[in-house]
Amino acid sequence: MSLHRLAQERAAAGRPVKIGLIGAGKFGSMFLNQAPTMPGVEIAVIADLDPDRARAACPRGGLGCGPHRAKLGSSLLAPRLCADPSVEVVVEATGSPPAGIAHARAAIAAGKHIVMVNVEADVLAGPLLAEEARAKGVVYSLAYGDQPALTCEIVDWARACGFEIVAAGKGTKYLPAYHAVTPDDVLGALRF
Repeated sequence: MSLHRLAQERAAAGRPVKIGLIGAGKFGSMFLNQAPTMPGVEIAVIADLDPDRARAACPRGGLGCGPHRAKLGSSLLAPRLCADPSVEVVVEATGSPPAGIAHARAAIAAGKHIVMVNVEADVLAGPLLAEEARAKGVVYSLAYGDQPALTCEIVDWARACGFEIVAAGKGTKYLPAYHAVTPDDVLGALRF
């Protein structure tokens, strides 16, 4: 499977994947700036606590640049975004566990695929949300490129190679002092 090829096919067919973004903070604003360069992807709706922040996060501060002409509203729009017939995939990027879980459940109930950027919500309820999505026939996914998704990918690869997984994770400290840390001495090496 090639995501690039599939996106190119959607673009060529004039059927871009319509995205509903909830949360225009750090990840959301990065995504909004990247989306215009992604063939086969279109931002349809954006919901954020601060619509002006979301507008400013869009390239050149406007929602009408390029093919992207997204509807914009406050986070009160989120439940409607999840049910909006123009949205195929909901990207949940609020960082709030209760909001993220509620948004994911609303999207799944509406038959929308969900990309969970909200690591905190995934830690609390990810497996349950994934099962709920499977039962509804939609995909629950972590955001590719974020540490949890990369960890899941490498665990899946290792299992496919026949390795037994005894621990998995990713630290956020890149200091040289952490390079030689093992599971046996990790707690003593951490600096809070």
